[in-house]
Amino acid sequence: MEEAPRPTIRGMFVRSHIKSLESVRGTAGLNELQKRFGRPVNYSSGDHVPIADEVKILEHIAEMVSSRPLSREEREEEAGKLHFRNFTQTPLWNLLRPIIGVNQKFVLMQSARIAHYVFHNVEFISQDLGGNNVKITLFNNDYPLAHFKGFFKEWLLYAGLRGTVEATAHTRGRYEYAISWL
Repeated sequence: MEEAPRPTIRGMFVRSHIKSLESVRGTAGLNELQKRFGRPVNYSSGDHVPIADEVKILEHIAEMVSSRPLSREEREEEAGKLHFRNFTQTPLWNLLRPIIGVNQKFVLMQSARIAHYVFHNVEFISQDLGGNNVKITLFNNDYPLAHFKGFFKEWLLYAGLRGTVEATAHTRGRYEYAISWL
């Protein structure tokens, strides 16, 4: 059986995480991140950064900015929330922002198109479950299950919607997220 190609994320999105940490913790925070990560975190916007590296960076940042120790699942979910908040500071988000408040479902249904600009070798499929319910399935990703649960929870919060996100792992790298809101 052939191995799936390595999933990556564009460097500009990883840079948004690093800039966010720098705005809160300054140079000392960046130095601490590099020490925890074990190597420099100087990425160019066009770099294809392994998702596994982005996950480590985000989880280190989540721990660094938390006011208390986090369990593994809390760290994974908090990293996903940070991922979303940092995404809102990117040029791609500026293109999406006008649509978010108008038609939440439309944007979620376009996850594959959006992901095309963010990821390489990761597949997103959206399914309309009727009403304010969407299922998004990710294939070939290196995120822990709780990561995108946190990402989508933060998305709902940002949009001012009350809702839930149910996460299901089918196989490693294939996760489903059922997103519902009022």
